[in-house]
Amino acid sequence: MVGGLTPAMRVAVAMPSFAAAGAERVCLELVGGLLDDDVDVDVVVATDDGGLRGEVPPGARTFVLGHRRVALCLPRLVAYLRTQRPDALISCLDHMNVLSIVAARLVRPRAWVMVTEHNTLSVSSRHSRDLRDKVMPLLIGVAYRGADRIVAVSDGVADDLARTARLPRRLIQTVYNPVHFERLATAASEPADHPWLSAGAGPVVLAAGRLIAQKDFPTLLRALALLPEDVRLILLGEGQDRPALERLVDDLGLAHRVDIHGFVENPYPYFRAADVFVLSSQWEGLPTVLIEALAFDTPIVATDCRSGPREILEGGRFGRLVPVGEPEPMAAAIAAALASPLSRPAGACDRYRLDTATRRYLDLLPAAAGARTSR
Repeated sequence: MVGGLTPAMRVAVAMPSFAAAGAERVCLELVGGLLDDDVDVDVVVATDDGGLRGEVPPGARTFVLGHRRVALCLPRLVAYLRTQRPDALISCLDHMNVLSIVAARLVRPRAWVMVTEHNTLSVSSRHSRDLRDKVMPLLIGVAYRGADRIVAVSDGVADDLARTARLPRRLIQTVYNPVHFERLATAASEPADHPWLSAGAGPVVLAAGRLIAQKDFPTLLRALALLPEDVRLILLGEGQDRPALERLVDDLGLAHRVDIHGFVENPYPYFRAADVFVLSSQWEGLPTVLIEALAFDTPIVATDCRSGPREILEGGRFGRLVPVGEPEPMAAAIAAALASPLSRPAGACDRYRLDTATRRYLDLLPAAAGARTSR
């Protein structure tokens, strides 16, 4: 029993899809942590597709709302809440968060809702080409006041959310992303199936993430071009920017030094075997991939973007921080990491442990089971 909850507690975790992305992966880790604490869990998705579909933890039930446009899922989410009556609904990502709050208000007694913010709202809305995302700060500023709990995945995300959506900062709790480090260690013990990662093959830089503008892999490629010829890059991930990145690789003459390897089911042997891990993002919320990299001895270089890397790397103690969008400092930091790795204490990952994060979420739901009957 945690936070006064009984094993009969039933929680729904809602997200748009099973897309192979950081926020969705975090949600599924949380599902596993809740199940470990004897909480009954439903996974509610708008669409039943994506690379993480096979990673739904055993024991969770899946409910598919059945429309790619999250807003059009409102009737089915209302129906789910009325018929299944979970004690709490934990929602992930902006559009699903707003939908969950609206749906909860259409149910009597009103459903209990926690919304989680995984990205830096001011930056993500500014960079989006979707008009709906442009107006999202205004919509969030109104809608989130109807949530029972607002959770941000880092202090930086919480501060930005309060400022951008004009929400009282006191309403926003920070809960760091849960990571199942024991599972990472087991997965990493498998062989790294790549010829560049064999002994004596030369230094390899690893990056991982969706191939989209936010991750700013062009800056990483330009930094690689400034490094010695024997330094190579493996890029794990898939996305809409692949053709543009492949053209840039050719333009920079890096075809023999770069492998845009695509999505892999188990990236952790790559984390273990690489010589440097680089996060080149223009902005983040709390990049789980950086926390996962922290679990290995691999040196880290990360942009000092808003937000997350500075918190994760303790201001540069656990890895080198570089300016956003500048190839020269990034190249210099990679060279320094190869020559002189920074040491990391054994407890650097403790606050991201799955049981720690799950307990923090559960502690924010102490009155959920009884709250529904009082509304």
